Amino acid sequence: MTRPLRLSFENAFYHITARGNRREDIFYSSRDKEIFLKRLKEMLIKYSMICYAYCLMDNHYHLFIKTNKSNLSQGIHYLNSSYANWFRNKHQIIGPLFQGRFKSILVDADNYALTLSAYIHLNPLRAGRIKQLEDYPWSSYLDYLNLRKSDITDPSFVLKSIDHDTFKAMSKYREYVTENQDIKNPLRESYHHIALGSETFIERVKEKIEHLGLRREIPSTRFLSKYDVDTIITIMTQALHIERSIIFDKKRGNLNRPLAIYLIKRFTPLSLSEIGKLFKMDYSAVSQAAKRFEQKSGVNHEIKEVMQRVITALKEV
Repeated sequence: MTRPLRLSFENAFYHITARGNRREDIFYSSRDKEIFLKRLKEMLIKYSMICYAYCLMDNHYHLFIKTNKSNLSQGIHYLNSSYANWFRNKHQIIGPLFQGRFKSILVDADNYALTLSAYIHLNPLRAGRIKQLEDYPWSSYLDYLNLRKSDITDPSFVLKSIDHDTFKAMSKYREYVTENQDIKNPLRESYHHIALGSETFIERVKEKIEHLGLRREIPSTRFLSKYDVDTIITIMTQALHIERSIIFDKKRGNLNRPLAIYLIKRFTPLSLSEIGKLFKMDYSAVSQAAKRFEQKSGVNHEIKEVMQRVITALKEV
């Protein structure tokens, strides 16, 4: 798969995400999260970065950071590798902890800092982990409300964009997050999954890309899909009223599994090998399964109707 273009500048803002390999957990316990935050603090100091917001979920994390130097890759590599080494040693596991390279989106902080920080903080609520954000200790939301002192995050940047009076800003931030719990992923508005911002900001990014001679490295349309595996699986469970486990069941006659393989192959940038890892099958078997399902949908009206029901639901996301 083509690697996404990574832009690294001085005084730049980024939304960083990294997931567990095969979307498995990267945190087994509170202790694991504590160690990760310790490594994060070390990284911020070592590479002269500022963290404005974070959220740790069981199988992935989000960071909203600023790089004072052009050293984004070095910093995140240090964070991920140092934590992964500790995690593998602690839990006696073998193999990569994280799924491929981390994702980074260059952010127009003047226009998107508030929205992005709220989106990051709302992760555990959207996942149904908690009923109110104040109950979740593994994000920087509590720092924004002054319910906890942190030497990792600096909430002042976002809060000042709301009100110069700190206490008023905290109250308004809580109100904003409460009223925007259904906020959609702002990264869907990004330019080629490279940058998120106003038209003026995007034009400046384009100019930098041209200046650096990186135009050819912008991903092709195939790699710009707004769908990922989680989205497709979730939409399938909702549209077909089935459990997630059924989709991965190898039971003979289970059409949900080849349907998922077909949709993931069609709508996501994952390679055949990556899809194979998800379904524990060889890459050539993935290709054959997707092809067979497509052929069946062409002659079987019921199968085609089920497939179209899921595709219609996907297009409404």
